[in-house]
Amino acid sequence: MSGFSRILGFLRAHLSKDQRRFVKFVVVGASGVPVNLGTVYLATHLFAWVSRTGLRDTLAYLAGILVSIFTNFLLNNAWTWGDRTAADPGGLFGRLWRFYVVSSAAAAIQFFTSVGLSALLRTSEAFSAVLSGEFRVYHAVAPLAGILLGLSINFTANHLWTFRRHEKLRSRGPR
Repeated sequence: MSGFSRILGFLRAHLSKDQRRFVKFVVVGASGVPVNLGTVYLATHLFAWVSRTGLRDTLAYLAGILVSIFTNFLLNNAWTWGDRTAADPGGLFGRLWRFYVVSSAAAAIQFFTSVGLSALLRTSEAFSAVLSGEFRVYHAVAPLAGILLGLSINFTANHLWTFRRHEKLRSRGPR
């Protein structure tokens, strides 16, 4: 048995279905990082014609976000919540729209949590300790807190709304 098969066996034996679903969600999310960075790289070259560097970078970052959300949706739709998609009356595009809404809201929550917590922690002696150059403890703690909050909200909202359970449609005969 391969190492990967052993890991899967361990997860099946020790985690509930929803806990395994969360692990899948995290794996899919992690897979979005290289997609995002690769898209930013390609878009930076594709948008080389844009004369303002800041605008070019903004377009490249936006492309990275949009593409990585899309690929994360495809993987989550097929793998993480694949057991729920067939009965969804909203169909693929309804789920895609909901996924973008949830992902955008979670990203905003992550961002504002990071910024707000950073502002609170930078006045603390312990959290303003230098890690390297200008990089302080709060530069790591605030985004990590934002990521954890955003991840929790993202998973929960997608679980309860984007990929919610639907009763299988039954054909109704005459009454």
